[in-house]
Amino acid sequence: MHNIIRGDSTYNTFDKQVELVKKAGFDGIEINQTQSFEGMKAALDKHQFAGSYFYVRVELKEPYIDMRLEEYIQQLKGSKTIIAPFIIVDAARFKPSSHGADTLVVRLVTQLSDWAKAAGLQVAIYPHHGFYVERTNHAMLLIKQINRKNVGLTFNLCHWLATTSAAERTQLKPHLKELKPYLKMITICGANDVMTSQKTIWDDYILPLGTGSFDTYGLLKYVVKDLKFKGPIGIQCYNIKGNKPQLVQNTMAIWKGYKSRLEYEQ
Repeated sequence: MHNIIRGDSTYNTFDKQVELVKKAGFDGIEINQTQSFEGMKAALDKHQFAGSYFYVRVELKEPYIDMRLEEYIQQLKGSKTIIAPFIIVDAARFKPSSHGADTLVVRLVTQLSDWAKAAGLQVAIYPHHGFYVERTNHAMLLIKQINRKNVGLTFNLCHWLATTSAAERTQLKPHLKELKPYLKMITICGANDVMTSQKTIWDDYILPLGTGSFDTYGLLKYVVKDLKFKGPIGIQCYNIKGNKPQLVQNTMAIWKGYKSRLEYEQ
């Protein structure tokens, strides 16, 4: 995800950021919303690097979708970039995890599906804590209604932790197995396996990879070894403080360690 380096005072252009992340050994980087598209696309083209996914805003009021999006998706034709819509609405109209606007969401994501299909791309609804679609089970219900092969969802560890009860957490593996037919992408991070009391919940649920009490490696092993997931796996670094270039390097070092363990463990 772009937030691994976004906001750094030295790596303060898309060009510098893409170059750093590519040299560190990552396979791709996020295009973060339509306002970033042109600058990030130019940097990706220059460095012959992949836009792993395109994080896009869908708001449940007119005009709903930035109309530049159809053109931008077409520019990604053949790139394997995943289109990742997050769905937001005024909470006074519809509460998170409610279903009053589902018909509208189905229509809007179907439109994205059409544009993506024309470009040979996949769509992965992005459940996000506090947004209209915040839970994975809500996303799955919408996907079943949309009923398009190129429409699925992202499993985000941090947002799943932020929207689940202690009882639900004991059912993570069965839930992931249920999601598997619709799973297009996964994002992981370090995290604490607690019901957080932090003022900022991400202080428990988004930590540097390899830290925290949650067994992120165990999650990764289950998804890769047992579920045979072949899609992209991303890193979530929102709100992590400190030296961002060092975070890039440290994250890749931990990831390489995870990969080695996966290769040698049954």
